Amino acid sequence: MVKKVALRVSDPKLMYYLISNLKKFDILIAEDGDIIITDNLIKKFNFDKLIGYIVCKVRGKDNFNELLIGIDTNKEEKLTVVVVGDGELIYSANSNLMEIEEKISNIVSMFPHKKLYIGVGGGNKIGELVYRMLKIKFSETKIVNENKTSSKNPFINIKDRDIRAAYLIALRSTLR
Repeated sequence: MVKKVALRVSDPKLMYYLISNLKKFDILIAEDGDIIITDNLIKKFNFDKLIGYIVCKVRGKDNFNELLIGIDTNKEEKLTVVVVGDGELIYSANSNLMEIEEKISNIVSMFPHKKLYIGVGGGNKIGELVYRMLKIKFSETKIVNENKTSSKNPFINIKDRDIRAAYLIALRSTLR
């Protein structure tokens, strides 16, 4: 069952910001939604945590059991980050080397979770550097073998090869 979100927000700028951000997560917005977001609820959360709260509620959860983050390190100026919540790809974005720690911090605080795994593709020097940077703040960070992560896979239907690679890196981050 796909849950819809109804927005009962008095501030037009906030309403626009919510709509544009919820669309990034493919969340349906309707007049008569199953989940109702009001001004009072918005006061309880900072904006990023509100988005994470809504993403969980749409999936019928209070939090994710496992939050997996995968980072594909192609080039210094373009790192691909994906977030997998309980096996479902819920978010993807690009970052650069200078902003990666802040990006991961925002993601970790945005989505409520019980267990966290962070995988960094270790196929090049940039991957090793990103791993060292993140390991300081996030003990859950693991360097992952990138072998064949961007190859086509009949079980994974993701067209963008960088997102597909980051997704597989996220999945492999759970292996010990």
